[in-house]
Amino acid sequence: MRLRTRLVLWFVAAIVVTVLMSFTLGSQVWRLFYRDYDAAQDAHAAVVAWQQGGSEQLRHWLHERRREDGLFGMLLDEQGESLAGRGREGGPPPPPRLREAIAAAEAGNHLVLLPGGGTLRTTVVVSNDGRRLRWVAVLPPPGGPDVRRIDTLMLLAIGVIVVSLAAWLIARRITRPIAALQQASRAVAEGRLDVRVPEETSVRSDEIGALARDFNHMAERLQRLLEAQQQLLRDISHELRSPLARLRIATELARDTQAVSQFDRIELEADKLEDLIAQLLLIARLEHRETPLTSEVFALDEIVESVCEDAGFEAQARGIAVHSELTPGLQIRGQPTLLHSAIENVVRNAVRYTGDNSTVTVRLVARGTHCAVAVEDRGPGIPQDRLEAVFQPFVRISEARDRASGGYGLGLAIARRVVNASGGTIRARNREGGGLQVSIELPLANA
Repeated sequence: MRLRTRLVLWFVAAIVVTVLMSFTLGSQVWRLFYRDYDAAQDAHAAVVAWQQGGSEQLRHWLHERRREDGLFGMLLDEQGESLAGRGREGGPPPPPRLREAIAAAEAGNHLVLLPGGGTLRTTVVVSNDGRRLRWVAVLPPPGGPDVRRIDTLMLLAIGVIVVSLAAWLIARRITRPIAALQQASRAVAEGRLDVRVPEETSVRSDEIGALARDFNHMAERLQRLLEAQQQLLRDISHELRSPLARLRIATELARDTQAVSQFDRIELEADKLEDLIAQLLLIARLEHRETPLTSEVFALDEIVESVCEDAGFEAQARGIAVHSELTPGLQIRGQPTLLHSAIENVVRNAVRYTGDNSTVTVRLVARGTHCAVAVEDRGPGIPQDRLEAVFQPFVRISEARDRASGGYGLGLAIARRVVNASGGTIRARNREGGGLQVSIELPLANA
């Protein structure tokens, strides 16, 4: 659920809870406004009215009290009879339900709720002649301006409490994952790229969870890039060390013997170093997109056919046939020289690793808005966990570091960067019948 939706639902729930609590508690609070002091005061006033004017004066006072406050009151003697007299307002004895409520009040329950929402309050008062009289007051259900004022105050009070609590919970739920993100970002800024946002934050289904997952992906990507850079530096130093050592040896021998063959060796090693450096520079330019790819439109089948002819000629010594199945007329947009080099690297790699007296198959087909070049060999294949690694610089499947195991290990790395810069993709997978299949997909020019 999105964070915006959650915030809306939280505030709506807070408003609903506020309204329900105000209606529920408002009437209960109103009933508490008739305190024990008020009952005692009314009881003494009723006794004074009765002692001064008898039942007539008491009935008049009860009538005024009821007219002013809506309060129904009775003054009972020791036998529970009304002192206001019979047959008039306030005179009849209490009805059965009211007598039961009075009995409950006498048993110690000072606040008794009556059917219909009324409230009964009672207290004992002693007259001047020593009689123990009982004052009974029946409060009507809440209503009128007082109740509206009380409900408004209750609504405001409960609203402040509920909204404050909801705001605190929302702020806590938002600030905790943000604090975790802030802590992780500071750690990454300090160079600790292995730090990740905790799972309790990244598993959230809202925008904060998506941000945490993106941050973890970014940190993981940065860590891989840094490790790849460090590995690349180690590999470059290793690859350069061997020809430099041979150059140094050939130089010493040439100095001692003045042999022409040693100068030829020096020139050969220098050419290899130049070729290696050129490939590394090409990878660097493609990685940072410093090499502009032209928008030239050309037929891909012509380039693939040319690559297959050259590779087939070189593979004859091992009895390897390069078989091509090409769909003509597939036009793509890109830089022909770089794409020729990328496809050539893939085909030569297949020829290098396929078995003697076998076949390397190259297919070019159309797939919707793309065309696909598939190169299949009959070699040993690649371990499943290394299928992606072969497209990294200096990666070889063989543990040997000599060139016989696959040159410098830059061919497939260059191929991936050229294909990616051309808007395509390149993948490798093991064939079911044995061997490796490398697939290149490129967008058609008219797509």
